[in-house]
Amino acid sequence: MSQYLQSWQTIHPFADLSNPEATCSKQPVIPTSAVVRQLSAEGPPAQNSPSSLVVNNGVRGSLDTLDAAGKRAKKLNWLTLFFNDLSLEKQLLYNWNFEMAVSYGATFPVLVLLLSIVFTGYLERWRSKMPWSVQWIPGLSRGVSTRAALRVLVVSLCVLITLLMAVLNFVFIPGNNCTSISTNRTELEALKLYTVPYYLYCCLLAMLGVVVFVRTCMSVKALLLTLAVVVYLVLFLYIYAPRSNCLVDLLYNGTKPGVLKEPKIMAGVWLFMFYSICLILTRQDELGCRVEFLLEHCFQSEREEMETMENVNKLLLQNVLPLHVACFFMGKTIRNQDLYSTSCDCVCVMFASVPQFKEFYSESSANRDGLECLRFLNEIISDFDELLSKPKFSSVEKIKTIGSTYMAAAGLNKTASGEERKETEMSYSHVRCMLEFAIALMGKLELINTHSFNSFKLRIGINHGPVIAGVIGALKPQYDIWGNSVNVASRMDSTGVLDKIQVTEETAQVVQSLGYSVTLRGVVNVKGKGELTTYFINTD
Repeated sequence: MSQYLQSWQTIHPFADLSNPEATCSKQPVIPTSAVVRQLSAEGPPAQNSPSSLVVNNGVRGSLDTLDAAGKRAKKLNWLTLFFNDLSLEKQLLYNWNFEMAVSYGATFPVLVLLLSIVFTGYLERWRSKMPWSVQWIPGLSRGVSTRAALRVLVVSLCVLITLLMAVLNFVFIPGNNCTSISTNRTELEALKLYTVPYYLYCCLLAMLGVVVFVRTCMSVKALLLTLAVVVYLVLFLYIYAPRSNCLVDLLYNGTKPGVLKEPKIMAGVWLFMFYSICLILTRQDELGCRVEFLLEHCFQSEREEMETMENVNKLLLQNVLPLHVACFFMGKTIRNQDLYSTSCDCVCVMFASVPQFKEFYSESSANRDGLECLRFLNEIISDFDELLSKPKFSSVEKIKTIGSTYMAAAGLNKTASGEERKETEMSYSHVRCMLEFAIALMGKLELINTHSFNSFKLRIGINHGPVIAGVIGALKPQYDIWGNSVNVASRMDSTGVLDKIQVTEETAQVVQSLGYSVTLRGVVNVKGKGELTTYFINTD
């Protein structure tokens, strides 16, 4: 510094202020390269040249900076930042840290074990390829997930490890006897007590992890947080309180700072504030999860109720309408004005009536004004409907009942398509099915007569041909069929004979082709059709 001041003795920087017109004295600027060559060639500058001293000192500082950068560039690799000197790299890698080794060595195997248990569920797809002795391993994850106690145990272990890792290395910090060397500032600085506040921040982050990343009930979180706060407060305020006192002495040179600058007191304040905030967040998270569960449960219940009502409506609609017609109305949005109608080329129609029921029905006090008679008729019709549930009569559809007359048709549902449908129509399987259904009705009525001690007989008329099927009505839809074939089948019933099945000549030919025998009845005068030749089907 004295040399620097001496260099100003021959220089008068403000000499020209009194004479503005004077020409500024300009000194030649010496190039840096020249100076470098001069320094390298001649050695250190002379002490008796002050101006050269100033220039050479500035150049020397620049040269020192360039020299340090060059040495650093030679020691470090620009891409990997590894030392070019392998001995330095080994010293850095093999710098043994006992505290870190203890903390990682104690916690890492436990975490690996817990994670292995969790991820064993992904081995389920390869379970069949595993040896028999290790096939139980993929079931560990499922066993933990299906047992609440094991789930809570695994979660608690993971959280406790996290809370422990936050403060474990704090135990290994030297300074238990720092109060005895509080007067020696050099020894206090060697203890690295400035790391004490950072462990407090690690504890706060560990508590935050309990709240954010753990999905368990509020009571478990509150228990873990309370346990962590109690342990942390004991560590910072009681066991390792001397280290905080020594840190205050080191920072404030023995003077007592304010309350807000006392590490021990602020640790307790921060832990208590963070504990309160974590409890509030835990409660809000628990409340949100439970409200979401209630909403999902209500939504699930409403959806199940809707599905139940939809199934009930579907069953009711299928009882009112045939299955293929009900599917038509449920499969698309149908307006009330839209009509459903279809033409069927070959349908077998049957009318089965109980003419004796008119004589049986009487509105007397013994029959409770005819109620018992209607109950008996309901039993007959219900037994007839039970036959429709048999697979062999799946193509038969009940149309309606008119008084004591049962109307049904076969061949209305167009389930077959293409060649299979053509083969079905060619074999007249719907005629066979209807004929077997009529015989089954007669057998069912005989069984009813046996149990009720009655002698009712069926009068059946069958005809086949083209019909038109459709639904009429909007609020109370009714499925029905129309056509000349329906009218002729009705006339076959009205002009028939008890315990006989009467058919037209065309239907008789089909029945004979199916293997049944028929008996010629003769010419019958049919209303609206004139005289028709009819046949009786032999059911014996």
